Amino acid sequence: MQLRSKTTSRQSEPQLLSPEEAIALFNQLLILDVQNPKYATNTIPKAHRLNVDILLEHIAKDQPILLICLYGQRSLAAAKQLVQRGYRSVYVLKGGVLAWGQAGHTIQRLRVSG
Repeated sequence: MQLRSKTTSRQSEPQLLSPEEAIALFNQLLILDVQNPKYATNTIPKAHRLNVDILLEHIAKDQPILLICLYGQRSLAAAKQLVQRGYRSVYVLKGGVLAWGQAGHTIQRLRVSG
């Protein structure tokens, strides 16, 4: 699988990736976890918490981004907002962290942000 080309054209919708597709692109993606930072939960390796570890304004519009959450619903909503803001390579982990773990991939515990 290849990432979207880094052109100036706008993406109309985020693309859903299965855990296997995400693994294939893993080293090319900035992984953003959009789960509520007030709750301890699981995440995937290399994930940054949006607005906790990393701010949106510090991410280039052509940076390939994979958004994740526990089930995939919150990340899909966030991904749609990124597309509307002009981000050109936006992906969502289909089924979220739960699907990632069920596929046998490593998960890790997130700390609560106070």
